[in-house]
Amino acid sequence: MKRDKGISGFIDNGQKMYWIFIIGTAGSGKSLLSASLEKWLTAADLSATVVNLDPGVEKPPYTSDVDIREYVDYGEVMSKFGLGPNGALVASLDMAVSHVTYIREEIVDFGRDYVIVDCPGQMELFAYRNSGPLLVSSLGDRDPSVSLYLMDANIARTPTGYLSSMLLGFSINIRFGLPQLTLLSKIDILSPTEIEEVLQWSEEPYELEEALDNMSSGLVRDYAFSALQMLKDLGGTVTVLPVSAKEMKGVEMLYGELQRVFLGGENLYEEI
Repeated sequence: MKRDKGISGFIDNGQKMYWIFIIGTAGSGKSLLSASLEKWLTAADLSATVVNLDPGVEKPPYTSDVDIREYVDYGEVMSKFGLGPNGALVASLDMAVSHVTYIREEIVDFGRDYVIVDCPGQMELFAYRNSGPLLVSSLGDRDPSVSLYLMDANIARTPTGYLSSMLLGFSINIRFGLPQLTLLSKIDILSPTEIEEVLQWSEEPYELEEALDNMSSGLVRDYAFSALQMLKDLGGTVTVLPVSAKEMKGVEMLYGELQRVFLGGENLYEEI
């Protein structure tokens, strides 16, 4: 099939793809969610291309269709330039930008409904270097795209941990400029009571305010209340979706929210 280049310079075969960028701190469950989401979509007779965007990952829990490691050798970068793990990741991502046209072309060639992009675990290095947002915007190009921000249940289970996770989520949203869904990941490590408590914090700011008042003091309390006021000023509540990639819990609800963002609630499966 002949393909033409769009105004961005990328090759476009006319097919619309839906891009899902999975973002979160190290250990928040990004790779496992990538694998589980692909499994769920395949079971629903939908197709997905899985992309590994982490040059330093060793054994992801999925077989990637497109892998940044085929374009950038993280170990070689570390050895050649005498860099540590973080420096090598930064350099590898910067180098990957020069290959982004070819990476996108390889993804487009699969011609599948969804593209699941597993982003690097060192989120602060990925999000706050220019190369990270540039890779995301260039890969998604003009296709519908969304970011899934994973809040690690280990951190978000406490009031201060939840608040700091939400602030990080807002910061990430600003950096990437995509519609963003916030997920409470790894809920299998929480009790039902703990899950409900976190969801209440997301729905009712006064519940979080009360929890912060009971569990913090001094400067920590003052900072927390100032941050909470800022969150209120930014919109107050953020819908949090509880998900366990390990137990495949909440994935169907996640799909529904993705459809709401991508298609206004219409089901892609029914369209095709």
